[in-house]
Amino acid sequence: ISKGLQQRSEAIQKAIAWYNFQAGRLDPLWPPVLWKDIVQYSFLGEFNLLQHVQGDVQGHMWAKPA
Repeated sequence: ISKGLQQRSEAIQKAIAWYNFQAGRLDPLWPPVLWKDIVQYSFLGEFNLLQHVQGDVQGHMWAKPA
């Protein structure tokens, strides 16, 4: 996953910024996601925010190994 994070870092950082913007608008507020935390993840199972998505994320291209 770390290789994929490096290859897609700009897109991931934009997604983090969008997530943090939206999380700040929720009531109750959701905690922000930080880039330094994301780069430490080694498995998709560590992404707690993925448990809140609708649908199966494993079918998306970005969920497949690089």
